[in-house]
Amino acid sequence: MKKIVAALACVFFVSGAYAYEVLEFSGGKNRGPVLFDHEFHMFDFDCLDCHHVMENGENILDEADLEEGNPDILCASCHDSQSKIDKTQAFHYQCMGCHNNYSLTSEPTGPTLCGECHILEK
Repeated sequence: MKKIVAALACVFFVSGAYAYEVLEFSGGKNRGPVLFDHEFHMFDFDCLDCHHVMENGENILDEADLEEGNPDILCASCHDSQSKIDKTQAFHYQCMGCHNNYSLTSEPTGPTLCGECHILEK
């Protein structure tokens, strides 16, 4: 359950919301919105596990830059419609990739199927 909340938190943080909030991301026309609890994920993961600025295959992000209100640390600041990996792809790679990696261990993990994150209202 912790992993699910963590994944959701990453998604919301990337979209523009900040730490200590549960963020909601639009699911588009065919999927429900995704809720992400950033604070929940902060308990189990290092900031640089999710936040990154990649250069030559290495994360060069200075953790000191990860402060609330800094728009440059949001996923959408780099992952936009003009980038090689857009925001939606980045969320899916980051969140589902982490959840899939944890599914290979004995530790609990977050959702890996579409409907487990994209909850449609009934």
